[in-house]
Amino acid sequence: MKNFFCKHILYFLPILCGLFLAACGDDDMPDPTVVTTSGMSAVVNGADWSSSNGNFKLGNRTITDGASAFVGSGDTLTIIGVQALPTDTTAIMLSVKLSPEKVGTYQLRSGTAGQGKAYFLTKVSGNALAETKEKYGAGITNGNLRITSYDAANYSVSGDFAFSMSATGETTYTVVAGEIDNVTF
Repeated sequence: MKNFFCKHILYFLPILCGLFLAACGDDDMPDPTVVTTSGMSAVVNGADWSSSNGNFKLGNRTITDGASAFVGSGDTLTIIGVQALPTDTTAIMLSVKLSPEKVGTYQLRSGTAGQGKAYFLTKVSGNALAETKEKYGAGITNGNLRITSYDAANYSVSGDFAFSMSATGETTYTVVAGEIDNVTF
């Protein structure tokens, strides 16, 4: 019995080794894919804020994946991020008239003094947007939006921002450390 076992092992051992070695090819593993994150984040009045997954409606705009950008007439870029929490839903809206270079720093100011406007919305609806514009339109908005990447081929924009907005009798909002990561338009 012992000889029978050794005799058959000697025949099958090279076959098993050949099968194991053939299965060790380097092309069996798929190439890793690059996953790019997208969204917006900031610190609003000292609290962390980041866009939430999901689709949201703000006026006539639909924000997908928590943050979207829109390029309108006259090369106006509007970026909107929405954070949905169990207690409230808020949004950050940035809108600038793009320069021909697209990439660069844009001043966010009240009235016509800057290259664009910024709003922190405490509710997400068309009415809330109109109310915020009305309340803070005569107030002071001061900040910057820096676009570091504008990819027209892949329809995405990245950059950073900070602004404050205040008006008499209204809450002052200070938004700092704002990041825009591959938000699509």
